[in-house]
Amino acid sequence: MRVVVLGAPRPLHLNRWKDCLTEGGTELGWDMLHLPARGIPADDVVRACKGADLLIWARTHGHDPTGNIPEMLCRIEDNGTATVGLHLDLYWGIGRREDQVGVHPWWSCQWVFTADGGHQAEFAARGVNHRWLPPPLGRRWLGRSEPNRRRFPGQAVFVGGYVPDIHGRHRPALLNWARRRWGHRFVQYGRARPVWGPDLGTLYASAELVLGDSAEASRYWSDRVVCTLGRGGLLAHPHVEGMAELGFTDDVMLLYDRGDFPGLGRQVDALTARRRQEMTEAAITLIGERHLWEHRLRDVERVVFGCG
Repeated sequence: MRVVVLGAPRPLHLNRWKDCLTEGGTELGWDMLHLPARGIPADDVVRACKGADLLIWARTHGHDPTGNIPEMLCRIEDNGTATVGLHLDLYWGIGRREDQVGVHPWWSCQWVFTADGGHQAEFAARGVNHRWLPPPLGRRWLGRSEPNRRRFPGQAVFVGGYVPDIHGRHRPALLNWARRRWGHRFVQYGRARPVWGPDLGTLYASAELVLGDSAEASRYWSDRVVCTLGRGGLLAHPHVEGMAELGFTDDVMLLYDRGDFPGLGRQVDALTARRRQEMTEAAITLIGERHLWEHRLRDVERVVFGCG
């Protein structure tokens, strides 16, 4: 299988899920070419796709080829290459994203895969051939790192930012509760204090608890869920429809009803060191067996080419 990824190549110390996607294809034995989407001439993309089986446009908002994009996609498809749009965002319920569904040319790919799995009817009504793609992890990040509590001293941590029209009221309530419970032993990392790459594994290994949150929606959760669980972090996250069927149960993480912070506190208090070890080991196993990019690319292959 020859695949062209139209994405955003990045070094290891940045958020680089498009590179992890590309590496996942290489793990499968596919011939992968990763091109930057931002500013690349549309004609260059068409030429790169000659003879390829698949184009995966791994979207970064604002990163577009120059030239006639709808014509670019049509030429690629007419040459016999299947086109797939892929992103890990939630779209419905977020005005500035929802308004673009079916409008930007990216949505006209033959198949579109996103992490927004609870709005199939809405996607179809906009003429988008959509499939759910729960976020995966890159294989290079799977496993437990060595802790460094001098560098990352937080007993409980949260990794992420806060955008009011995306994250709503739950996230600031969660962060306020954590600050009251742990005081200076709670540390938030995010836009002002970014942590990516190998350092993120060290952070998760150093903290006793990682508080997680995702924008509230059915069948959607942030890729930070697999990023935490696959690296051995003990994750606390609200219940989300669709999680249990994919193995995200209380065997691998602390699940609680959204807003029930007293209930979450009781779960934290009841944890033993042995139980924490059992849960994090089970979480690493789950991600390694079901939630790497190789697994999601096989899902894409089955949908697009009817394989398996």
